[in-house]
Amino acid sequence: MPLSPDAQRVVDNSAARMAKAMHEIPVAELRAALAASAIPVVTPIHQSRDVVVPSAGGGVRVRIYRPSDDPGLPVVQWMHSGGFAVGNLDQNEEYLRKLSIASQAVIVSVDYRLAPEHPCPAALDDCREVWEWITSAPDELRSVDVTRAVLAGESAGGALSFALSHQLRDEGLPLPAAQISLYGTAVMEVTNPEHATALLSPEDCYWFWGMYVPDPADRNSRQASPGLAPDLGGLPPALVVTAEIDPTRDGTEEYARRMQEAGVQVDLRRYEGMMHGFATMTTVLPAAKELFDRIVDYLAEVFTRQR
Repeated sequence: MPLSPDAQRVVDNSAARMAKAMHEIPVAELRAALAASAIPVVTPIHQSRDVVVPSAGGGVRVRIYRPSDDPGLPVVQWMHSGGFAVGNLDQNEEYLRKLSIASQAVIVSVDYRLAPEHPCPAALDDCREVWEWITSAPDELRSVDVTRAVLAGESAGGALSFALSHQLRDEGLPLPAAQISLYGTAVMEVTNPEHATALLSPEDCYWFWGMYVPDPADRNSRQASPGLAPDLGGLPPALVVTAEIDPTRDGTEEYARRMQEAGVQVDLRRYEGMMHGFATMTTVLPAAKELFDRIVDYLAEVFTRQR
């Protein structure tokens, strides 16, 4: 089916605001444009604070959202979208405040290093440093329950969730209670070129991947394309979300099915009539609000199972 009418309006409005396709815009200019379009913050929350997590790369800034002072809250590590090259802590501020309150979880949003200045594996390294910090139960998190820690991300952030889950499994390190990927890729491959929109085209995909992994041969590495791993057993349970109109949709769905075949508990959901990038548009897309509610329910299921 084509884009739903409300999704088509979003895409048309985005196309009207952008004089060029994303891959034709200098990355610094694109970063500034996306930063300027962040959803205004209107939801009050008990606490939001920035902390710098020590790391080999010079420190990773994170933003911690806390819905209450209750001890023993579960925790979600969130990785933002942006093709590994754009995005920051502000872009999901309103969404994550709402998610923290609705799920009653501490959320740690990661300001990972961006390509092309910092190519692969810089972003993955930063996310791993933050994960190891979270699971060490630092004072800054004030008695979170690390047995109920989840990895989650949108687009590039979802890809980082996949890659980090593999890395942790392979090295025998503490695994998340679950992983959530909102149309993140497990393999750097365009499988549905017919599903291009102003929000993501095949050319945009290759442009972003080219900044993050400049050598095409390296795009088959486990750090860039964990879905190429022959063994998917032993990975954390996963909520895998795809959008019907997405150039990378089939590759992500195939990865989810392969995880299921390997014995991983996977909840795979495709949102018909939606495009890549829809998830955080909860005020204009009913499907995004439906997905938000599903994420909250999924987290509740995971947190209850881990008690």
